[in-house]
Amino acid sequence: MVDYNMKKLGIIGIGRWGKNLIREFSKISSIAKCSSNGNLQNIKWLNENYPTIKFTSSNEIFSDKKIDAIVIATPVKTHYKLVKKALFSKKHVFVEKPLATNLTDAKELISIAKKQNLTLFVGHVFIFDEVFKKIIQINKKEKINYLNCEWKKFGTFDDDIFLNLLSHDLSILITLLGKPRKIRLHSSFGIYTKSDVIYLESSFKKNEKCHIHINRVSNEKKKIITIATSKNVYSWDNSTLYKNKTKSDLFVPIFQARHTPLKLECKNFIQKLNKSKVNYDSANLAKDVIQVIQGLK
Repeated sequence: MVDYNMKKLGIIGIGRWGKNLIREFSKISSIAKCSSNGNLQNIKWLNENYPTIKFTSSNEIFSDKKIDAIVIATPVKTHYKLVKKALFSKKHVFVEKPLATNLTDAKELISIAKKQNLTLFVGHVFIFDEVFKKIIQINKKEKINYLNCEWKKFGTFDDDIFLNLLSHDLSILITLLGKPRKIRLHSSFGIYTKSDVIYLESSFKKNEKCHIHINRVSNEKKKIITIATSKNVYSWDNSTLYKNKTKSDLFVPIFQARHTPLKLECKNFIQKLNKSKVNYDSANLAKDVIQVIQGLK
């Protein structure tokens, strides 16, 4: 049976992450049209895997009155222009982080969304991880005192490391502890770009401390967050939360995520579209993230 209330989406950008979004949104919505920069391999992938989705121009997506919302997964520098055009086309928006490259543009986009009464959702995927939700619960029972965020990977040199990677860690910290009271960039070293290895220290309202290490020229791929509370030490490693056996080198798994954070994030966006009252928490978080990053530069 056809669900006539199913939201119709247009997706701009079908690169690596755009493909992931198409996979998830196709399960819970109707993707009518997609556009991209014209990469033939990506167009071939779309035609072979989703033949019912029409490949077209972004302008046709903006002008299609049957499309309820537009999903944007394009390079960071294009976000502001595309989000603004989507909002003025009276479309709800899901855009990958960051919302914009600077605070002024981010504030403008939020203002437009509010005037148009449209959802403006920014994809900070890690805050939808079920492990992160568990950490929020732990913080209510045993206060977090310290976090160490370590991220090693190779690549994503086309985008600024602060906007593209640090934004993820900041979205986690701000959601969990609020905006940093102080944040300091201890070091930044460039190899393939102006900055590829960074190290930061921050403190928060209740005197929580955090160190952030990001290295995008590593031959090792891992993202681990160590959390020290008033009672225990935990480690968030991929989709698993571990707890330390006191003063031993043994960490035992205590929680395993059942769903991918991307699946939960996409579901949350569609749920927001079905609510009568528009919530701007996602956009405001994105604004706070950009504000913190802008203060570092």
